[in-house]
Formats: sequence, C-alpha cells, structure tokens
Amino acid sequence: MNKEKLISIAKNFKIEGEPIKVEKCNSGHINRTYSITCKTNDEGNKKYILQYVNTKVFPNLPELMTNIKKITKYMNKKAEEKGKSTDRLTITMIETINGDPHDIYNKNWRMEEFIDNTKTYLTTENLGILTEAGRAAGKFQKNLDGFPAEELYEIIPKFHYTPNRVDQLREALSSKANLENRKERFKLAKEVIDFVTDEKRLSKTSIITDKLKNKQIPLRVTHNDTKLSNILFDKDTDKAVCLIDLDTVMPGALAYDFGEGLRTGITTAKEDEQDLSKIKVDINRYEAYVKGFLDEVKDIITKEELESLPLGVWMMTYENTIRFLADYLNGDVYFAVDENIENHNLVRAKAQLELLKQMEEKEDEMKGVIKKYGF
Repeated sequence: MNKEKLISIAKNFKIEGEPIKVEKCNSGHINRTYSITCKTNDEGNKKYILQYVNTKVFPNLPELMTNIKKITKYMNKKAEEKGKSTDRLTITMIETINGDPHDIYNKNWRMEEFIDNTKTYLTTENLGILTEAGRAAGKFQKNLDGFPAEELYEIIPKFHYTPNRVDQLREALSSKANLENRKERFKLAKEVIDFVTDEKRLSKTSIITDKLKNKQIPLRVTHNDTKLSNILFDKDTDKAVCLIDLDTVMPGALAYDFGEGLRTGITTAKEDEQDLSKIKVDINRYEAYVKGFLDEVKDIITKEELESLPLGVWMMTYENTIRFLADYLNGDVYFAVDENIENHNLVRAKAQLELLKQMEEKEDEMKGVIKKYGF
C-alpha cells in the first residue's frame, strides 16, 4: 500500500500533528504493521503504530479490542492508585475520529502510540536479557492480578486447552483420507507419533486444565505469546519495558505464559532447526528466566501455581509438537511452510520433540531451580 493511502488512513485517528513519514515494520507474520511519524506544532515529531489486523486469524476484532482496552485500563488505573508512573507501562490505543467504541477504522485498522527508546530481540546469548524477559512476563501477571479474567473474550477458543489439541491430533491420525493418501508421511513421522501418543505423556495433558476447572489454580489473564520478540527493552539499559502484541490475551493459567516464554527462551536453536545436535535445553537460560519471573510474581503466585511451572514449559512444548505433527499429517493446511525445507512441519515437530526429550531428562533440575527461587 502506498504512502499517501496509509497517511489518509492514519488521519482517521486522533493523532497529534501532520503525518510526514511512513515505514513498514517487518516483524510479525499475521498483521501488517507500519510506523507513522507526525510533525507536531512545536517542531518536534511524534510516532505511532498503524496496523491492519488479519481478521481471517482474528475474525472478531471488536472483541479482541475490548479485551485490550479492558486490561490496559486496569493496569493504568492500578498503577495510578499506587502513585506509580504509567509511562511505558503498556500499549495505548488511539481513538478514531468517528468515535468507534473499539478504536477500529474501516473494520481492520487500528492505531497505538509508539513507545519511544525501545528495541526488541529475536534471540540472545545474554542471560541478563533472559532475566529481564522473565521479569516482563511476571510483571504482566502482577499488574493484572485481581482482574476478573472470566470477563475477557476467548479470542481463539481452546487455544491452550491441551486436551483439545490432543483431540485434533487423534483426528489427524484416524482420518481415512490421511491414512490412504499420506502413508509416507505417517511412516516418516512414526518416531514423533509414538513419542507424543505414549499413555504416560497423554495423561499429563489435562493436569493444568483440570486444576483450572477444579479451581486448584486461579484463572488469570494470560498473554499467551510471551516470546522474546514480543517484549520491548530499553535501548540504553536493556531493562524490560513491557509486553506488546496483546491480541491473544485471554483467560488461562499463569503456567501458560511462563511455559511459552521458556519454550522459545530455553534454547538458542531455531524452531525449525534441522540439525538436532544444535538443540540444547540450557538450564542456565532456564534459571535466568525463572529468576526474573519469580521475582515479580512472588507476592501473588500460589503454591499450586509455583509447582505447575516446569509442567507449563513441557506442556507448551508438547502442544506445539502435536500441532506441527497434526498439520503435517493433514497436508500442511494451517502453518505456512518453506518450500525449500522438505517436510517443514515435520522438521518443526522433530525440533520440538528434541526439546521435550531433554526437558524430561532435566525435569528434576528444572524443579530444583523453582525451589531455589520460590517459597
């Protein structure tokens, strides 16, 4: 889309100054994102983020925006009541000129303030950054402690309801079309299939959801995509500023956010690494993240939640393994695949499987770290 069109769209929001510069942001695979620079009356500049939301992935944008507005309002109010600054606490959505109640223009467009002097990481070798990443996820939980999570819309139904993911895998495994047309895929995936359908592992998949159902652990607001690239860090200090990309905010378990942050943070290997020898579960990385996370949530986390954290890491990794596997057996219909990587979804599943194997081997060490920093 050309600059003039994007500037025209930006002017439908209550922005300060005149838009003078448009840049495409390359991060993210779902929405189209642009930065808009505006020249203000005092000769300064102010930046905004303009985004076209993919409503094929997020079909109910008003509900999604309602979730975002509710939790950001809660965080800001809570900080103000404690006399704390709300500067860079969280994202701030910009209202539309026409007063749309959900801050949406023309069904797909939204705008938010640009958070100055920040940067993101895709990966890092710096354990201090991982501690700050854990702190960001923990601070998100602490800032939303007390929010009635049941009031949030479920943007993607049963997103982290692992038994549902297991059912989807079973459907892929029993599909007559798959069995007849994709025999070679079943053969190539046998090791992964055997591992994830082992009864001992299947019995673990409902532990967290059962505890939520029985109220043994509290229902909380969860971000659900706490990977490193969704955290803003201060450019000067490398301190975590806040979590961004709040589209998947929903009710869930604290272990989900902890687990997803470490699924991607516990190793430096790529999610589709083909050389399995490069995939290492690094306890030092795990401990660095745990330290930051628990330092933030120590006053709100329950004993049951604390004990569920290592399982959360295993669960998020298991969940992604079976999602990649099911999509591979179904003919690659959900996840985009790189044509230059043969059997790309199977490659992804095997990489996650390697993490699972090592997590199981180091389960006692992982639990020991939690005890070291817990209560």
